[in-house]
Amino acid sequence: MKQIRLWLIILFIVVSSSIVNSLLKNELQTFEVGKFEFGKYDDFDEVLAKGLTYDMNKLIYITRHDGVTIVMYTTIPDPVEFQDVMEFQDDIDFQNEMEALVVQFFEGNDEEGWEVLGSTGWTHYENDNLTVYDTFLRDYDDEGNVEYAFDVTFGEVNNPKIDTVETKSHHDTMFTEATMIRKGLGRYYFQIGQGAIVRGISVDGEIIDQQGS
Repeated sequence: MKQIRLWLIILFIVVSSSIVNSLLKNELQTFEVGKFEFGKYDDFDEVLAKGLTYDMNKLIYITRHDGVTIVMYTTIPDPVEFQDVMEFQDDIDFQNEMEALVVQFFEGNDEEGWEVLGSTGWTHYENDNLTVYDTFLRDYDDEGNVEYAFDVTFGEVNNPKIDTVETKSHHDTMFTEATMIRKGLGRYYFQIGQGAIVRGISVDGEIIDQQGS
């Protein structure tokens, strides 16, 4: 009788383990965002293929700062993400045509692998001159010491009269010229640092647009 009881217990454990593994597998399969996969990536090509939080429409810019690789790209937002934005809920054409700019941070190399740093999201608004977005990276080691801490200001330049873009934080006394990027028919800018004030300037030095204060 004891032997039968023991076999029943073993059988129960085996069946339970199989069910749990199956449930976990299904849960992991549903916990995906586009092509994004959690974990470490073997090389940078895999980062671009599987490490971006959103499906990339256009790769705009890649740079390095303080050991961190920064990727700026565009994505076509999922219409589901407009559910809480009343003015865009019924504008299907806008949803299909809109490109959002995303900046994402990575650490690593092709020998040791790559990991995602920080969190990622996107915002979007329309402006005939230029758009201004900002994000930041704050990352700490296991002992709570700051490993990475910097801000990024970026956006799209829509007015052809704007030749350069300059940014300035509240603490700066002078503006700093941002990196200008041309991708296809689009123009973008990128700057490491807080951009509390951003302005677009013509070839003749005229301020076409200034945002922030």
